[in-house]
Amino acid sequence: MARPNKIYQGEENHRYRPALERFAMKCRFDPLTGCVLWTGGTSAGHGNSARYGAFWYAGERWAAHRWSAVHIKGLALGSNQAGHCCPAGPNTLCVEHVTGQTQLENLDELNGRLKAKAQQSSADRQHWLFVAIGIEQAPAGQEIHPDAVPFYEPPEWLKPFMSAMENTNEPF
Repeated sequence: MARPNKIYQGEENHRYRPALERFAMKCRFDPLTGCVLWTGGTSAGHGNSARYGAFWYAGERWAAHRWSAVHIKGLALGSNQAGHCCPAGPNTLCVEHVTGQTQLENLDELNGRLKAKAQQSSADRQHWLFVAIGIEQAPAGQEIHPDAVPFYEPPEWLKPFMSAMENTNEPF
């Protein structure tokens, strides 16, 4: 569809931008995990309590991670699901670390994570939550040395849009 010859209010009207640019505008790169996190609209659908990114493309609402899998990663998902395979653990808002999975593979992965979490005591979970938010210190020998933290480079598809993102008011 050609852009009409109307004058719109600056560049505020994003609907006439290319899909990849609109998509990238709703993402934030995390150099500690290498994840590209969705900051646009979210929804919890199909019985899930977890939030998933939502992106409008060609008149349809897509799950953001599924749109990324098909249109950025080039995966032919068909009836398969787009599963999350983040190095730091699955994140439903990550649109970078996605892979095709059957529903059974996705559920097996989820059950494995739930089982591991169930084996951890609530005191341990609380302690590591407090460490993560800075209320408590990690035990000696278990702290993360700053030199050991990997810093990832942004993916190639996101780099062209990052300078424009740095000029916005959103934290990056």
